[in-house]
Amino acid sequence: MSTQAPRPSAASDGGAARPEAHAPWTTLRLLTTTTQWLKERRVDAPRLAAERLLAHVLGCKRVDLYLDTERPLAESELAPYRELVRGHATGKPLQYLVGETEFMGLRFHTDARALIPRPETEILVDLLVKQWSASSRPLRVLELGTGSGAIAVSLAALLPHVEVWSTEVSPATAALAHANAQRNDVAERVHVLVMDRFVALSADLAGGFDAVVSNPPYVRTDELDGLPAGVRDHEPWVALHGGADGLEFHRTLCTQGAEFLASGGTLAVEIGSQQGAAVRTLFEEAGLHGVRVVQDYAGLDRVVLGQR
Repeated sequence: MSTQAPRPSAASDGGAARPEAHAPWTTLRLLTTTTQWLKERRVDAPRLAAERLLAHVLGCKRVDLYLDTERPLAESELAPYRELVRGHATGKPLQYLVGETEFMGLRFHTDARALIPRPETEILVDLLVKQWSASSRPLRVLELGTGSGAIAVSLAALLPHVEVWSTEVSPATAALAHANAQRNDVAERVHVLVMDRFVALSADLAGGFDAVVSNPPYVRTDELDGLPAGVRDHEPWVALHGGADGLEFHRTLCTQGAEFLASGGTLAVEIGSQQGAAVRTLFEEAGLHGVRVVQDYAGLDRVVLGQR
């Protein structure tokens, strides 16, 4: 991809080639050209991608790009933008490229140490927020596999009477979750514990939590290779692979995890869209009652809840 082409085009340089003197790369021209270039490479939402990457490089909001559409861009701005556009065209997620994303109205650092928080996971958080919003008593939550900390941090930020203990097998990922707790001013109420599942938790904690929550790995072994390239090639497999049937961690949650629930406490887990019936059965076999499966925005099974 040369940056010296006398007549740059979207097809040659991702909208970031060196322009001729009489045709400077203005904000609008760059966005238009990059959008077309990404579209030709079958990138999802190409205009949104072009805007988010340019706003990141310029250190502004997306809306600000349209307040001065004829602003000429310097090579010092084009060069990093070009690199980001190329990276996204090869499948690297936008959230990793810009280093952050939004979840439940909060900002989270994102990188390859953890899965990118998804809108579907907001359903789990929202269900618990609604359940507890009228309560003022202190509540204790235990989470398996916090990843970026999206669930734990959101619960603590939205419910000031909630304190969360989260387990995470990877020290590097745990550090990311802690950074997100600090970023959202809830580090005093979000405790990230480095361990595999619940193995290092004291037996004295049994029955001591108002909820056990998780967005566990739930992709079946035979599904891994068929995941979208951006997920398969860039997001951590350890946070995706749920064993042969995708339910390995759900079993842990329904046995070991449920033991930490207080009487009346809630077990709430995210699931794959085809796992509702199987996870409901696991909940019921674990002696949980009031079990229900909640659908996502597309009408697909996404969360299962039950009480001890």
